[in-house]
Amino acid sequence: MLHYQERAFRIMQLTDIHIGSFPFVTEDLQTLAAIKKAVLAVKPDLIMVTGDLIWSDDVEQPERGYQALVELFNQLPFPIAVTYGNHDAEDTMTRTHLRQLEAGLKYRVPKQHAFVDDRDKEAYTLEITDEHGLSHVLYVIDTGNHAPGSQTAYDYPSAQQVTWWRQTQADYQANQDRPILDLAFIHIPLPEYQQAGEHQLAGFFWEQNPRVSCGQLNSGLFAELAQDDQLKAVFCGHDHDNNFVGTYLGKQLIYGNVSGYNCYGDLPRGYRLINLQPDQFTTAVIPYQS
Repeated sequence: MLHYQERAFRIMQLTDIHIGSFPFVTEDLQTLAAIKKAVLAVKPDLIMVTGDLIWSDDVEQPERGYQALVELFNQLPFPIAVTYGNHDAEDTMTRTHLRQLEAGLKYRVPKQHAFVDDRDKEAYTLEITDEHGLSHVLYVIDTGNHAPGSQTAYDYPSAQQVTWWRQTQADYQANQDRPILDLAFIHIPLPEYQQAGEHQLAGFFWEQNPRVSCGQLNSGLFAELAQDDQLKAVFCGHDHDNNFVGTYLGKQLIYGNVSGYNCYGDLPRGYRLINLQPDQFTTAVIPYQS
């Protein structure tokens, strides 16, 4: 379980790391070194990785990239949690295999309310407590790879995951004796990120074709989130040239910042830092320091 220290709870969001084939190219080695330096500088209370840890399509032994990340994070004594993206489980990799590799993370935070749907996509929560009890719930939802029956269209939260959200959120609220502030983490953005991009508070909306690479089907997850007064923001990855903070229907829809060098994108590589307090949060993109 995660617990507040005497300051704000600091979440370091890494996304789209994209470690490739072994032996690793210069860009991959640069990524690994930059992550290590940044984590040691921030000393986060939680490292939250929101997908595309590796390239797996047409990559021999893609697990070598994941194992390199496990070895790196095991050198860094900070809690870590992971969800997956569209490039993590392609070709020979499966999401079951990814979770088996994930189990090697020494500082992995225990998952609560863990659920795996019929397409092998996991959803779970992380709980943050303070001296008064539960203070924050972090909802982590694997948004998948390709949509059912397609090799090109992006996936979307399944109906089972939407039901899981509804039931899990109701369970938490039924057992709370005070209001709390919750966040959600995914990889593929929800369709409503397009509307949020029209109401930017910070960051860049540089992706072009399309500007928001969401699933073609809107499965209704945001409609559920919008009704939850405690859920304040959703953080995603996926689009390497977006890192904006936007707002839509009272919720902040936020991109992380591309963290790996072995992939497309013009944004400076780095991470998103989230400073979480009992009744509010702030967030900013932090480029890697050379």
